[in-house]
This record gives sequence, C-alpha cells and structure tokens, in this order.
Amino acid sequence: MMRHTIPMGRREFVGLAVAGGAATLFGDRSDGAESRPGDGWYDRAFYLLHLDHHTTDKQAVGAGADPAETDRLIALSKPDVIQIHAKGNPGWTTYPTMVGHAPPRLARDVLAVWREIARRRGYAWSIYYNFGRDGVIMRERPEWNRVDAGGRLRENALCYHTGVAEGYLWPMIEEEMERYGPDAFWFDGSCFTVATCYCARCRERFRRETGLDAPKGPGDKGWDEFKEMHRQIYREVVRETFARIRRRDPKCRVTFNWAYGLHMAEEPPEFVDHLTGDTGNSVDRLSAEAHWYDSQPRPFDLMTTGHYVGESGTLPKPAGQIEQEMAIIVANGGRYHLWDNPTPESGLVAERHEFFGRVVAPFLRARQPWCLGTRRVPAVSVLHTSTHHYAATRNSASCFPNGSAVSMTLRGASEALVRAHADYELISRERLLRGAIGSGVLIVEDLVAAKADEVGALGKFVEKGGTLVLTGGGLRIAGLAELAGVTPAEAMPAGSLWVAKAEGGDLPMGIPLWRAAPRKDMGATTLMAAQAGADSLALVTRRVVGGGTVVGIAAPVLSLPDPKGEPSPGLEPFRAWLLGLIAPSATRPFTTDAPPGVEMVLRRREGQSILHLVNRAEGKREKFPGKHVHWKIAEIPEAPECRISLRLASRPSAVVAQPGGMDIKGWEFEGGELRFRCPGFAIHQMVVVGCQAS
Repeated sequence: MMRHTIPMGRREFVGLAVAGGAATLFGDRSDGAESRPGDGWYDRAFYLLHLDHHTTDKQAVGAGADPAETDRLIALSKPDVIQIHAKGNPGWTTYPTMVGHAPPRLARDVLAVWREIARRRGYAWSIYYNFGRDGVIMRERPEWNRVDAGGRLRENALCYHTGVAEGYLWPMIEEEMERYGPDAFWFDGSCFTVATCYCARCRERFRRETGLDAPKGPGDKGWDEFKEMHRQIYREVVRETFARIRRRDPKCRVTFNWAYGLHMAEEPPEFVDHLTGDTGNSVDRLSAEAHWYDSQPRPFDLMTTGHYVGESGTLPKPAGQIEQEMAIIVANGGRYHLWDNPTPESGLVAERHEFFGRVVAPFLRARQPWCLGTRRVPAVSVLHTSTHHYAATRNSASCFPNGSAVSMTLRGASEALVRAHADYELISRERLLRGAIGSGVLIVEDLVAAKADEVGALGKFVEKGGTLVLTGGGLRIAGLAELAGVTPAEAMPAGSLWVAKAEGGDLPMGIPLWRAAPRKDMGATTLMAAQAGADSLALVTRRVVGGGTVVGIAAPVLSLPDPKGEPSPGLEPFRAWLLGLIAPSATRPFTTDAPPGVEMVLRRREGQSILHLVNRAEGKREKFPGKHVHWKIAEIPEAPECRISLRLASRPSAVVAQPGGMDIKGWEFEGGELRFRCPGFAIHQMVVVGCQAS
C-alpha cells in the first residue's frame, strides 16, 4: 500500500483533527450516527446536489470551504443528498489521505466539512470518487494505466486488471469509509473509460482464455472476444467493489456513473442499489436516457448542470432551461441530481446557490408528492439489447460505447415516438427473455444482431398475441426473416431516393431501403409498396403468427435520417400511418392534440393516474463550444391548451392540475374514456386523476 504524507499543522488545517475520524467543525458533539438519514433514504430522496471538484496540485484546496458559509449556501435549497469529490480525474484528493495524493497546499479537510454539515442538517452524505481516471497514477504508476494497441498510455484511464484496485482504489475507499462514514459512494470515470487494453496482464489473460494473441482491431481474429473480456473485467471489479463496501457497512449505497445505462445496455445485477448518469448541459439526451433507466428494475437519478459556461463566464442557466431538464427527468420516473462546481479553493458560488434556492428546489418540491413510487403505462415497447448494441458498435475500441449506432437508431426512435405522443418503455435482453413486456406492441428498429434465445422470445411474444414490428436490417437476421414471413433482406444501393406508395399519394424517402419479398407460403401479405427507380418492392408486410402479428418494414423508419443524405419529406406522414396501424388510438392509454414538442408520460400508482406534460419547445438557443459544449436556452414559448382522452377502468373522482391544485372543469367520462382540456402551461404540468389504476 502506498502512503503519502503531507504537512498537517494547525495553521494549514483550520479546525482539523484527523486522528480518530473526521474533524468536529461545529463544537463538541457525538459522532453523528443518530443524524444519519436512516434506511430507505434514497427511495425518499428527490433532489440530490453534487459538487464537481476536480482538484489539482496548484490550488489551496479547502481554503474557501468555510464551514458556516458552506452550510448557509447549501441550506438555501435544502437538498436531500449532498455529494462532493474525494478524488477527481487529475488524481488529487480533497482530504488528507495516507493512501493517495493530497494537494501540497491542502488547507482544510473538505470531506470533513461536508460530512459535518450533512450530519448536522440531516442530509444524506455521499462521496464522489473517480474510479476510472487518475492523472497522478498515469505519471507515477504507468503500469496501472490502460495501454492502447500502439503501446501508448490511454489518457488517465486505469486498467482494473493491473492490481490498481487492490493496491490503490480499494485501500483509499476503505480509508474514506473509516474516517467519514458516508451514506453512499458515487463512482465516476469507469464504465465509459473501459476500452481495449494491451498491458501485459490483459494480453496474458486473453491468451490464457482463448489461446490467441490480443487482436489490434475489428478485422483481427478474436476481436469480439477481446472486447467481451474487458467488459467482464469491469463487471468483476464492480461486483468486488460493492462486496468490499458492504462488508464494512451493509447500509452504504453504491452507484457507478452510467453503469448499466444505454451504452452498457445490460440489466443491473441484484447487488446494484440504484442507477445514475450525468448529462451535463444536454437537454436533448435526457428523454432516451431516462426511458432506459426507468425501464430497469432499479430507482435512478440523472444529473445536469445548474449553470452554463458562456462568453461572460459561468452563469446560472435560465430558469426555463433547467426546469425543462428537471421536468423530463421526474416525468420519466427519476430523481433530479444537480451538478455545480465550487471554486478551485472549494468555496461555493453564492449566485448559483441562491438560484438553486429560488428556482430548483421550489420546482422539485412542488412536484415531489406525485412523482415518487409511480410506474409508467407505455403505449408501445422498444427493444434495446446488449447483443444488438455491442454488435452495432463493434468497430469501436470502447467496450461500452455511446456512439452513432445508439444515436441513429435508439435516440431516433425515442424522439419519433415522443413527438407522436406514443410513450414507450425500453426492453433489455433480460426483460425480453423473461417476457416482461408492458405493452402489446414491441418495436425492433434496424436490428444488427440477435441470439437464438432472443429470436425465440420474440416469437413467443407474437404467439401470445403481441404485435412485433421488425424494421430495416433486422429482416436479414436468421430467424427474424422467417418470423416476418419474408425472404432474408438484401440492401438496396445506398443514396437513392425512393417513395412509399401510400393511399394518399407518394411519400418521398431518403433513408436506406432493403429488398425483402413476402412469402405466400408463410401467409405474409404486402400492406404498402416502395418504388425505387424501376423496382417495385414490398415496403410493409404483415403476417399472422399464433394470436399475434408481425409487421415487417424494409427500412429503418424510426431512426434519425443521415443529415448528409437525401431529404425525407415523407417520413413524418409515414410514421403517423404506421403508428395508426400498430397502435391505433383506441388501444393507447391516452391520445391528445398537443403539439409534438410536448412530451407526455402517463404514470400510475394506487388510486391515481398522473399524466405528465413537458414543454420541450426549443426556445432561443445559444451554443458555446469548449471542452464540453454548453447551451443557453431562453425565451421558451408557453405550451398551448390541448385536448386529452385518457383510458380509465372507472369514473374518476377528481381531475386536478398540479402543482397548484386547480380543478379541471368540464371533463367528461364515457365508455371508459376521460376527456378534458388541459390548460396551457410554461414548462411542466401534471394532471392528477383520482381513481383506481386500470
């Protein structure tokens, strides 16, 4: 175990007493055990505060962390959870570590300040620890760093197969637990930094497991196995990290940033407490990420910044912008995690925390009573398996990539369905195999790969009465073409404009097209044709299988079109026709005439249906490029009044707009449908219907 000592004189560490535990900063008191938040605190939490503090060796870290002022500013918004760095990307700590690397000018134990505030105020107390990146280790212990195929060190990326966890990460985490007794750890920098590594230990393990030399690229033998080995190493270190923390404190919660997210696409193991992800300043990513996490069997939170970095420096976001972000997250079942940055010396910025108290906390607290403990009522389901995701991104050296394959297909499908007010759930491989599909329609968009058991599970879904929609390249996969009753799909020449031959007229398309002919011997029929030059092809086919139906579409009609390709003016009307075919209005949980920019989510709990409406109008946008792209979004126009029809099992007792408790007048209930007008609103409105869930 490495030990690094630093000066700890009374002048350098104001009010600090390291021996025997964390410092006492507010006078004599007990160890604070009675002030811990108690069991189930995360389930009750709704507003989490994170201070992103990547310390270096250049500043007097802690000098600005005045205990009283820090306490005062946090109390302006009163979060449920407070969280600050123990170690960030550069590798320097915020506390006087005996294991890692404390800044030479460390002036105050920042973790002790935050721990004491948490215990005194009753906040849950979480430690941020960068588990995957460490600049000091890259310089001082390069044998613990990832190595790329050319023998170069990957920037600040730790390799978990080198002994770095045993010799560095785990001892430091245990040190933090012993001194500070956190309620949780939030580990960063791990999932998305996992890339192929060619260090001696990784190459030796691969040869031992496969008998092969480590492949240098996707064209070499063993590439898929090499990437899977690194995924398995990551799963192993996550499991062991949980186990070590639990042995010391069974009540300490643990989460890894973006683990089991869209770009990992795996269902979390039983030992995982909750899921988390930071999107920074990117409102357009939030809906798809929240849908994925909400479809997993764990609670989750998503994080955005409370600020943007523009030409005038770091400023609070416009209120409407951060309210859009919060609304998307909570409407889709999540908790809101707020990202702020302290000064390099660990002080809080008063202007931003005043903004959090004035805007963030009131928005969240006004909505909290109707958000926790609810479940989505989806109109359709969308498949996203690890099999498909890893195959679609196999050319990347990243083992859990968040690349264009996800953006084009899944994010495209997400936006298409949200804009059509056909709210959806995402189905993982694990849920598919269990048959845990919450709607009668399962969309499989442009699938790249499927295992035999997945094909079998899709067949069972149809036989039991489901509607399966197979689009694009999925119709070339063995077993799926047969399920659709078509010949295995073949790609048509790229870049050509074609038209869908709809009843109302031709719909021009500039997206890829596949040739897949319906087989009469299997009972498949053509519902719509495509004309590509002189070729007339089947575009939409249908086949009855058991009690259900397979709809085949020989184009990726829900994916984002290539912005450099031909325009597709026929895509929107085709999508509307398709949704009318696979999920007609009479079968959807709700229908509306709201504009496409309003995201709508129906959630239920015992005795209540809660319909969320989120105004996602673009507003006036300014883009500020830099290390991270920052957006400023202002002048968001109000969402107009809209008509809504909600399917219910029984007549409601009340229909109320929340927050505010405004009774919605003039509603009607007939034939199992509640019809009403929702008034216009600024950013987020909930319609709470008192009735038994259907």
